Amino acid sequence: MSLIKFDEVLNDLVDYFLLGDPFLLMDFKNELHLPDDLITHFTISTDGDRIVEDGVMIPLARIENYPYTVYFNQTGTPELLKEGNRLQLRQDGYKLLVKYGTIYLFTIPYIRKFTAETLDKLVLHRSTKLSLPNGWYEVSILGGESKQDNGMEPTLEFMIRAVASEPAYTADTNFEYKIHASEY
Repeated sequence: MSLIKFDEVLNDLVDYFLLGDPFLLMDFKNELHLPDDLITHFTISTDGDRIVEDGVMIPLARIENYPYTVYFNQTGTPELLKEGNRLQLRQDGYKLLVKYGTIYLFTIPYIRKFTAETLDKLVLHRSTKLSLPNGWYEVSILGGESKQDNGMEPTLEFMIRAVASEPAYTADTNFEYKIHASEY
């Protein structure tokens, strides 16, 4: 079980983060013959909901423009529930399929023109990632503030648990991850 922390994670000035296996997203795009502009396609079709419900990607909406502390947590004990931290929100019930060994936290600009070249850039430039064995995972997302060396920092924590078979999807796809940062 592991706990991995990233500091100063930025949302590229768009109020979304996306979590998932981008190679699996490319498979989905190619199998369905979707356009390169996935963000527009996902907003005008049901395919956006489908990729979330099928465990291809998890969208985090209404992300404020702060530098975030991000935890990938497989320990079962949330950092945001520890003394001194401030939990503000929690959403359980996500599922995620890992087919290519790594999940990334990435941003909307990558799926505006989602090509093989863009995928290469994502893998090269996005360091907020976690290597995982292929298979199914249950994911809970916690948000709030955590005590860091420089004060209270906006924080997202991904509680990730491997499961033997495909879990049910019970999360609210439209949940808003708007965190109040007391020191910004």
